[in-house]
Amino acid sequence: MLPLVKEIRKSVNCHLAAVPVPYRTTPSHPTFQSLEDPGCDCIPHNRPFPVALDPFTCNRYEMAEFAKEALAADIRFIGVCRGAGPHHIRSIAEALGRKPAAGKYSPDMSKHYALGTGGRTKNDNLEFAQQEKL
Repeated sequence: MLPLVKEIRKSVNCHLAAVPVPYRTTPSHPTFQSLEDPGCDCIPHNRPFPVALDPFTCNRYEMAEFAKEALAADIRFIGVCRGAGPHHIRSIAEALGRKPAAGKYSPDMSKHYALGTGGRTKNDNLEFAQQEKL
C-alpha cells in the first residue's frame, strides 16, 4: 500500500490518509481476501479469509515502520483498518513520538530473561540464548 500512497502524495495537494489492512500479502495474493495457507489443510475452501488470517498478520514493528515511512512521505492521517489489535495502534503512536497511556504495556525487552540488557540477566540465560539463537 505504501508505494501507492507515496505516488498519490506526489500527485495531490490535499489531506491524504493511509489506513492499511495489516496483513502480509504477496504479488501472487495481493489482497487479504485472496491469501492461502498451504501449510494448513483444514481451512474450508483453502481460504483463510475471513476467520483464519492469524498467521498473516503484520507485527507491531512492521506497523511502526509503516507509520514512520508514511509520515516521512507527508501522510498525516495514519491508522489501521480491520485486523489490527491494540498493540498495532500503540506501536504506531509510539513510532510517531506519542506517549499513549497504554504505553505502560509496551514490551520492555531490557527485562527479558535471556535477551535483556537491564543488568539482571543471568549469564546462563545469555549463553542459552546465544546457543539457541534467540
